[in-house]
This record gives sequence, C-alpha cells and structure tokens, in this order.
Amino acid sequence: MTDVTTTAAPAPTGFRLRTPEDWVDFSLADEASENRIAHDVWTQARDAGLSEIQAGAFTESVRRSVRHARRSGAVHAAGTFQLYEDGPFTATVLVSVVTPPASGDLLGALTAVQHPEQADGTWRRVGTAQINDIGTVGRVYGVQHVTLDEATIRSVVMHTVVPLPGATNVLVVTGSSPNVAEVDELFALFDTITRTLELTPSTGTAAGPAGHSAATEGGPESA
Repeated sequence: MTDVTTTAAPAPTGFRLRTPEDWVDFSLADEASENRIAHDVWTQARDAGLSEIQAGAFTESVRRSVRHARRSGAVHAAGTFQLYEDGPFTATVLVSVVTPPASGDLLGALTAVQHPEQADGTWRRVGTAQINDIGTVGRVYGVQHVTLDEATIRSVVMHTVVPLPGATNVLVVTGSSPNVAEVDELFALFDTITRTLELTPSTGTAAGPAGHSAATEGGPESA
C-alpha cells in the first residue's frame, strides 16, 4: 500500500479588480480623504464651466457616495466622474464582504428581493453570471432608490455575489450610478468590471487603472 500525501490549495483571502483607465480609486480611510475627493471634484466641475450651484450638487453627490462606502464597511471603492455637454456622468463600484443569511440559503434570499417594474420606474431582477476561474455567481440588478445620507436617488444598481471558498462570508461587488438614462450601457460596464475579479490565495490589492496596484488592500480579512 502506497501512502499518498495531498496538500489542499490555499483558500482565497484577497482579490484583484480592474477598473477603466479614467476611474480613480477612493481612499476610505477617514473623513479627510472624503474631503480631498470632494475638493478635486468641485475643481473639475468649475473648470468645466458648471455654475457654483451645479458644481455643488455634483460634488455633494460624489461626497455621499464616498461617505456611504466608508460607513458601510466597503473594503474597496472606485469611481468615475465625467462632465459632458448633456450633463455629468458618475458611477461607482464597491467591494464588500457580507455574511449570508443564517439559513445559508443565499439563492433564496436573492430571489426574495426580485420584483417587477413599479409605478415609480424601479425594478429588480435576479440572475447569474460567469467569472473566469471563479464560476457561477449570483446577480441582483435593476433600478432602485438608493439612500445616501438621507438623500434618496434613483440609481442603476448591480450586485454580484461571489462565494468565497473555505469561508462563510461572500464577496459582493456593487456597481451603481444615478445616470438612469444609460441603464443598458451601465449594466454592460458593471458586468465588464466585475468579470475582471480574481480571488487571490494571499492578501491582494484591488487593481487600479490599467491593472496597476492601488493602495487599497483587497482582502476579505480586512472587513
């Protein structure tokens, strides 16, 4: 009889995520980092010709998104703020580590949040997606009312739920944007970003523009 020794592959404890080149990685460290981001957005808006009222509204929207990410315990956040002739475009992607329902029935919990289009234009659907080297993941997407610092904004939202091998928690990648007129384009964008997700066997970093390492640690153990 021959003895065979097997070594289990290390369980993923980190992740990498790539975002487009014109996106920026947010520091979620403290309120000071939030203020720096808001100042940069204000300057960009004014330089682009927006009035003080328009720049203020745009900046406050960005500030709410960053503050929400920081306070909700996201382990990574990135976003883009572009100004076009027909108005501003803003979108964010958050990565969070979430504990599933006590029942362990994650699929059932996802199905429960599905609902058809409402009179106010909101709707939510549940599906699945495939990510290379990860497999089948759950997805909840639609147009929802998102509350940020007591302000409610109708937004395009996509949550992708990724089981973590060897762990009870799941990784959730959330893309959101208030630009509801571009709903299909945003779903395609968030899907493209999410499909770059890689689970790493050791503490990784969330990849920034063009895949360069960002300062934000991308490890579920940091949640």
